[in-house]
Amino acid sequence: MRANKQRGATLTSTIITVFIAGFFLTLVFKLGPHYLDNRIIAGAIQQVGQSDLDDETIPDIRRKVSDFFTINNIRDVPANQVVITRDRDGVRISLDYEKRIEMFSNVDVVLKFNNHYDTAEPHD
Repeated sequence: MRANKQRGATLTSTIITVFIAGFFLTLVFKLGPHYLDNRIIAGAIQQVGQSDLDDETIPDIRRKVSDFFTINNIRDVPANQVVITRDRDGVRISLDYEKRIEMFSNVDVVLKFNNHYDTAEPHD
C-alpha cells in the first residue's frame, strides 16, 4: 500500500481566490457607502413625510429635508433635487438620482436610486 499524500491548494488556485476575494471586497467598499447613504435619504424622506405637513409650505418641507441631510452628512445629493408636490390628496416627496462610481480604469458602475413618499398612500 502506498501512503496518500496530502495536497493543498496550488499557487494558481490561491492567486485566483485572492483576486476574486479582492474584487468582491472592492465592490463592497466602493458601493456600500452609497447604499448606506441612500438608506439615510429614504429615512429622511419618510420621516419628513410622516410629520404634519398640512400647514407646511414647500420651502419649509425642503428646509426640513436639507436639515436632515446636513445632520446626517449627506453630501452626494443636494436637497434642492428633492421634488415636492402638493395636491388635494396630500404631499408627495420624491428624490430620484444616479451615482456613477469608477471601479477600475475605464469601468464605471451606475447606481440608480428612487425614493418616494406620498402622504395620501397608507403606510405601516
